Parts: sequence; C-alpha cells; structure tokens
Amino acid sequence: MKKSIRTKKIASTSEPPKTRIRVAAIIIQNNKLLMVKSDKFKELWTPGGKLEPGESDIACLTRELKEEIDVKLVSAKFFKEYTCPSPYFPNTITTNRIYLATISGVPTPGHEIHQVIWLSRDDIQNKKYPTIKIYEDEMFPDLIKAKIL
Repeated sequence: MKKSIRTKKIASTSEPPKTRIRVAAIIIQNNKLLMVKSDKFKELWTPGGKLEPGESDIACLTRELKEEIDVKLVSAKFFKEYTCPSPYFPNTITTNRIYLATISGVPTPGHEIHQVIWLSRDDIQNKKYPTIKIYEDEMFPDLIKAKIL
C-alpha cells in the first residue's frame, strides 16, 4: 500500500491527536477531475467522506458518492493513501484513502455539496481554485506523474 505522510505539526494540546479516516474518489472524465465544494469551506475537495465503524472502504465510497453527488459507484481501484493534519478538525490526523473510481450517472450537488467542478490539468497547475494543501503538494502531482490526469 502506497502511503504519504505529512510531517507538519499538530497544534500542541494535552490530548493525543484524534485520527480520522476519509475515503475519497478520483473521478476523471474527458481528462478532467471531479471536485466538490460546500458552503462551509473555501477549498474544493474530492468527493468522499468519513469511514464509519465497521464499514468497508468501498461501502463508504458507495454511500458518500450517492449522498454527495447522486451517482452510483461502478468500480474502484485503490490509488494511494495520504496522511496529514486535518485542515478542518483541530488536533486531528486525517488519513485520506484515495480510489480511482468509475461512476454511472451525472454528478449533481447533493447532501452538503454546493457545487460540482471539473478541473483540467491546467486548472490544477494554475491553481484556478483553492484546494487543500495535501492535494496541491502531493495528490495532484502523483496523479500527473501516473498519467491519470
């Protein structure tokens, strides 16, 4: 399993950091990457969400894709795992399990999602939209290096 671990420090607290697992989809159509946006945050991110207790990665991905963008997961292949301090949850380390996904249906904003945006390689390289740092620093370059995007 490929892993990427960021070393940025977590804010110092008396409690050990919490861990959070997020399962997310890389969906590419017409050489563009599907990203989503909510009203809560300024950044775009990949569709997906928190792994619930006892839930498999694929079950989580299936549920989240239906809830967030109203599509059906057809297939998913593990791509890479990225671990970093959460940009949204204090004193939390997030592990992002990223899958290359094929879907059926037309992505439409659903639960918690305000907008669906398709990013080209140029959009990513020119930073047309804000994204979380782990995507900019690691995931996008990995996708380009692997010739996925």
